[in-house]
Amino acid sequence: MCTVSWIHEPGGYHLLSNRDEKKTRRRALPPRELTRGGVRYLAPADGDHGGAWIAVNEFATAFCLLNGANAGGRADIEIAPRRSRGCLIPRIAGAAGVHAALRLIAGCELPEFAPFTLAILEPGLPAAVAEWDGSELALIPFGDPFAPLISSSVDPPTVRTHRARLYEGLHSQNVEEIRRYHASHAGGPSFRSPCMHREDAETVSFSHIHATLDGVTFRYADGPPCRGAAEATTCLR
Repeated sequence: MCTVSWIHEPGGYHLLSNRDEKKTRRRALPPRELTRGGVRYLAPADGDHGGAWIAVNEFATAFCLLNGANAGGRADIEIAPRRSRGCLIPRIAGAAGVHAALRLIAGCELPEFAPFTLAILEPGLPAAVAEWDGSELALIPFGDPFAPLISSSVDPPTVRTHRARLYEGLHSQNVEEIRRYHASHAGGPSFRSPCMHREDAETVSFSHIHATLDGVTFRYADGPPCRGAAEATTCLR
């Protein structure tokens, strides 16, 4: 469960993500430097399965994973996955750009994963979206119109409509306004709000990646953004 947005700028981009999880899940480890095929990347680690839902590498290529098929409006196909979806990102984290990442995804054994949507960004190109519905893989090289990407385990159509309308209502859609959107509770804190709160689950972390060809910065708050949790900053140059 996530809300993911991004904004392009000359020579780079900002990628922002709320991660929503059940309160029974273990806390994630904050972003740290790892390597894949000799390529350095930054990623947090899921506390239960050890995978990652978001990462950025030394080529300024970033990846952000959501549960379910969220971009194309297709229905998820029920399957019994053998692997956590978070295991996908370490497999592709060394990709030198969007197109290389899409090729890696197309070569993965996807039937072992439950449905997912994956946003991929690099400086100077539109965001790409890869969507696996449990049966078919859709690769969308021009994914900017799908922002923000939204997933929810409770009443997904209502949640997507509510959060998308709030996003469309932003005045300037600059990065500071989008950060406020991720911390917002328009209509009150609930399962619908971008900063999500339910009795059994809530937004558990906020990630903000700023990437340019000169380097990347990963700001990570361990806790709901509405509470102003301190952000740890990790960089790659």
